[in-house]
Amino acid sequence: MKTLSTAVTLLATLLIASSGLLVTHASTTNSYQQQSASSGKSLSLGLQGVIVSAGNQKWSVSGGNLAGAQLGQEIVPPGANLQYSLSASVRGLTSTGSVQLSLSGTTADGQSITFNANGQVVGMIPSVCFPSYSSPDANGNCPTTDTSTIPAFFKAVVSSNETLGTVTTTNQLTLLVESPIMSPWGAPIAIVSTDGSVNIVTSYSNAIATWSQVKLTGTLTGTYNGQQASGSFTQTSNAVENLVTGTEFEFGSVAFQNMSPSSLNAKGYYTGNSSVPTAGSYDCAALAGLPEGTCTETGLASTGSYMMMGQSGSIISGSYVVNWPAPSVTFSGSMTATVKTWSQQEDS
Repeated sequence: MKTLSTAVTLLATLLIASSGLLVTHASTTNSYQQQSASSGKSLSLGLQGVIVSAGNQKWSVSGGNLAGAQLGQEIVPPGANLQYSLSASVRGLTSTGSVQLSLSGTTADGQSITFNANGQVVGMIPSVCFPSYSSPDANGNCPTTDTSTIPAFFKAVVSSNETLGTVTTTNQLTLLVESPIMSPWGAPIAIVSTDGSVNIVTSYSNAIATWSQVKLTGTLTGTYNGQQASGSFTQTSNAVENLVTGTEFEFGSVAFQNMSPSSLNAKGYYTGNSSVPTAGSYDCAALAGLPEGTCTETGLASTGSYMMMGQSGSIISGSYVVNWPAPSVTFSGSMTATVKTWSQQEDS
């Protein structure tokens, strides 16, 4: 979702009965009823919204090319062989999963070195907490009133072994693996130990985030058939985000509520696509205390279409354009639609 994503063509096609004849029998006459759609009325709305829940997430990250490492007192230059993978699930404020890492090469002073680490993801450090939009405290915890988050780092407890020359040492470490959402487009991320003995900077060749049950809400203002219209909306979004390409596919449900006129109250579905633009992004490495080039705050640009069924039997179908400024927790945009009302016409 960069995070997260918003209003986006139709996932489920609403089936509407095609026009046809309904025949009834009276004592001496026949009556025919035929359904027909009124000519469409135009709807144009501006929208403002926020994420209220980051939902559940699955993360898969692997790669990449080593940009440099420090293991104990030894410096490992770029060019060493590094293979790593992380698989994690996020539910609310908890995270579980696994991590594996293997590095082999030659240190800056010419010694051979190998380093291996394997273990379990036991938690995370949030980037932003929902629905308070707070940053975590000094211990990496969200306020007690928050219910979900987007991870900045995954926390893993690992068993490690390092062989420097002919000497092998083993250790238990807590590793922090930077989430690729902090450094999109396959850019370098940091893998560090909490005791400072391990510092690795590496790119990633694969990073997929799967989002489910992300909740958004906001307001709507504009015009309907030339008259003022307003109200609010809620949205439940699901998405698959590729952090290497900076692209995302979204789908889910949307509802218009408390609308004026009330005939615009409706429920339906949407689907669309998003991309992470370079415009409006900024470096956040210094703010996060990370090595240069390992943190970039970005926005999100979303487009798509939707179809909804109104309470009065009307059909609302249209498209939207939405922009999420960095760091992609609020959004604004516009949506246009045609509203068609189905009526009964009688002939005798």
